[in-house]
Amino acid sequence: MIDRRSLVTGIPLVLAAGCVPGRTQASIMSNPVFASIEKRIGGRLGIALVDSEGNLISSHRGNERFAMCSTFKAPLAAALFAANARGDVDMDATFDLKPEDSVPYMPFVKQRLADGEAVSLRDLAKAAVQTSDNAAANLVLKAIGGPEGFTGFIRSQNDCVTRLDRWEPDLNENIPGDPRDTTTPVAMAWLMHKLLVENATTEGPKTKLQKWMRGSVTGADRIRAGLPQGWPVGNKTGTGPSGTAYNDIAIIWPSRSEYGASPVILTVYSDRPVASAKKVNAAIADVARATVRLIGLPS
Repeated sequence: MIDRRSLVTGIPLVLAAGCVPGRTQASIMSNPVFASIEKRIGGRLGIALVDSEGNLISSHRGNERFAMCSTFKAPLAAALFAANARGDVDMDATFDLKPEDSVPYMPFVKQRLADGEAVSLRDLAKAAVQTSDNAAANLVLKAIGGPEGFTGFIRSQNDCVTRLDRWEPDLNENIPGDPRDTTTPVAMAWLMHKLLVENATTEGPKTKLQKWMRGSVTGADRIRAGLPQGWPVGNKTGTGPSGTAYNDIAIIWPSRSEYGASPVILTVYSDRPVASAKKVNAAIADVARATVRLIGLPS
């Protein structure tokens, strides 16, 4: 069994992993658990685990860049909540969809177009998070100022790493060495802690986003599959074209009871694995099983 100490030894985490001062930093590690999972699937595997106070517990390739793919849709929803609070948008005003809004993979928007039903930005943000609808994400992205507006919001959260440069579906291209539309596991973990956990109130937008992520219909065989039964979890997946990336980010409550423990954030990114999709998904579940040892087993 690998204990917590063996999972937090390694070389120091460089500041480039995130622009969040005053938080405890663990090490970038090459531990036997995560390294063996990475070796099993090939390519690169990036992992970060952040506790309820925003401290980095563990990471693997934590400061290396990975394509975000659809994981960007969780912070996109947070950006919309912020724009609504500033009065820049009205996320509850309804409007009609247009055929030209269509892009590949849009289950929610496709059905609303077929039914001729109006939508709101709130509807679209929720669909982007829960079903990974690409057209919905583009419409929300347009409302907050496009990729530049998204990245500006991220910078306002003290994340100087994560960046969005393109729209769906082009942002999934994932060319080797291309920094566009990328993050690091540590930067995303800290970002999602800030957007979901830090100073969250019972009825505030952070709690609403938590609930949307808990209602996700994607990723049942990734992080969710590796957690003990009864642990509440919300997640957002991302998948690159032709199997170039399989990602999942999650907020996890280590408890058998509803919100019975302080939540942690786990981010898992992969790049160009050689294994099948089924095996990579199973590997992500194994990452979650390994991190359970770091956040405590249920009683």
